[in-house]
Amino acid sequence: MSCRNPVGCESGASSAAHDVGGVEASWYRRAARRLHVAALEALSPTRCAGCERPGALICERCLARLPLIDSRRACVRCGAPFGEIVCTECDRDGAGADASPIARCLAMATYEDPLDRIIRVYKDAGELRLAPLLAEMLADTAAHAERVSPARYGGVMSGADALVFVPATADAYARRGYDHMEQIAVELSRRSGAPMLDALAKLGGADQRALDREERRAGIRGAFEVVERVRDMHLLLVDDVRTTGATLDAAAEALRQAGACQVDALVLARVWGR
Repeated sequence: MSCRNPVGCESGASSAAHDVGGVEASWYRRAARRLHVAALEALSPTRCAGCERPGALICERCLARLPLIDSRRACVRCGAPFGEIVCTECDRDGAGADASPIARCLAMATYEDPLDRIIRVYKDAGELRLAPLLAEMLADTAAHAERVSPARYGGVMSGADALVFVPATADAYARRGYDHMEQIAVELSRRSGAPMLDALAKLGGADQRALDREERRAGIRGAFEVVERVRDMHLLLVDDVRTTGATLDAAAEALRQAGACQVDALVLARVWGR
């Protein structure tokens, strides 16, 4: 069949050629990425962040060894294990029922081997490929707690209006080149369907890890500024590690003062028994 509109035929042929060219270019880009990944693996094979065995970012053995916290037995206020009836951690941290602006805190596991190493590899060694895996762990933790402990943790994630992450200091961001909790929060938002709200800015640059309990609480007061609208919102505040609760409490207090009606917390690890 001849074409009655030579201009139209030429345009159609050109468009088809561009489509084919686009497909070929896309194929070459994917192939180049695969070769790049293969070359990196050959030079430096992927190793487990928990034990350095080659093959996976987190191996099955380390996953099985994670010191998980039973949400049915944990302290709902601070996330410590075995605090269902009386929580000595709340008294020691000064985060009792009347003191903390956090309604509920859910922790996935205690901060010990291999989770402590996994978090350090992600946070301080720049293994960004761990972010989706850590986000998946948090999503699974919240879903499991809502299912097995509905009276305690019902709606902790599914009922949240938005996710808010505890931001890194400016110094930490400059040193690492990324905000470790922002990366996790983005992935967690994708998995949970809850929107992520970049609502907090952290003032000052002190690293809290070297401080004791009293110094942490004194140094973190007033350290957060709310930069997004949060009024009347139920928020889920996410962080990597809860030690004394000073950082989470300061962030939650800022959110509550800005009008948030409820702030729950979800963390990967709870320091306990130290």
